[in-house]
Amino acid sequence: MQDLSKDVLTFWNSRAGLGRWAGSRDVIAKQLEIEAIASYVTDGMHLLDVGCGNGITAMELARRYDIHVTGIDYAEEMIDAARVLAAGQRMKGSVNFKVNDVKRLHHFSEKFDLIYTERTLINLPDWASQKEAIVGITSLLKNGGAYLMCENSQDALDRINDCRERIGLPRINPPWHNCYFHEADVQKLHIHGVRLEHTDCFSSTYYFLSRIVNAWLAQEQNREPEYEASINHLALKLPSFGDMGQVKIWYWRKCIE
Repeated sequence: MQDLSKDVLTFWNSRAGLGRWAGSRDVIAKQLEIEAIASYVTDGMHLLDVGCGNGITAMELARRYDIHVTGIDYAEEMIDAARVLAAGQRMKGSVNFKVNDVKRLHHFSEKFDLIYTERTLINLPDWASQKEAIVGITSLLKNGGAYLMCENSQDALDRINDCRERIGLPRINPPWHNCYFHEADVQKLHIHGVRLEHTDCFSSTYYFLSRIVNAWLAQEQNREPEYEASINHLALKLPSFGDMGQVKIWYWRKCIE
């Protein structure tokens, strides 16, 4: 049997040179993710970006804030691309990129004010490995530090698909290399010294407009929906409402001992 993890690694290495499209073709969704993560950042923080890809988010945060961001990814070509993109950029803060794996975080001796993943843990094959990764990530938090788990919800995707079926659109399936989170599993996870404080449904308006409204309009006009459609850009100006966003932030806090 072929090793799926090697297939996933090959897939991400192959996308390393795609610039802002490396993580996803949906750059509006990516922008929303960056804005959501940035809302939790303040000057002086030391951040860890687990699964940083080519460093787009880390560099944008370092442009806005006087922070230090360490970005890690197990795809070596992504790290090479991140270092090239970061060279010569003007930033308030600083970034450092290195090859590392979410499954080998015990190599870190330092602690962080803020750690985030951005559609990283969904690349792990099952809930058992995802749960182990969450425990490993939160172990690297300083007292009072936070982990922003910006990942995909299968439940939210199911809600989107229920609406799509009502208006004659096909259901959307997760990509072959992704295992989306079931919200009940996350809610039931208990980690000593860490609390799941809230869930941020920041992308709900966008996914309602893009995956339902824009998709239906495109179907009516007998064409493929476009990520850059005007109605999708509208979501950048509107507040988030409801719980239709398949990408959300689960906010974990390290309790002060």
